[in-house]
Amino acid sequence: MTVFVYRPKHPNADENGMVPLSVANADERGRGPYVISDSMQPLKHMGTGRILDSKSEFRKETRSSGCIEIGNEQSKPRIPIQLDRRERKEAIRKAIYQLRNR
Repeated sequence: MTVFVYRPKHPNADENGMVPLSVANADERGRGPYVISDSMQPLKHMGTGRILDSKSEFRKETRSSGCIEIGNEQSKPRIPIQLDRRERKEAIRKAIYQLRNR
């Protein structure tokens, strides 16, 4: 389904002045300043527990609590530790012991 908007002076307008929304919006993006707001929905910071509604304050809290922000970057691939049968049994036995004796 295509959504149309009325733009009679647009170069891609049909005889009724209608232009597909995707085309109309693509042409209008560069006509004004692009402003990114510092405000956001109130969010609880997982490092400190404070409720914040400012992106810059949220980033400051993240840095001050020793955490890092993660975006689209790729994480390092996990390299499995190769264990023989005896080492694997011992590792499982140790993990079970640690879980039971917390």
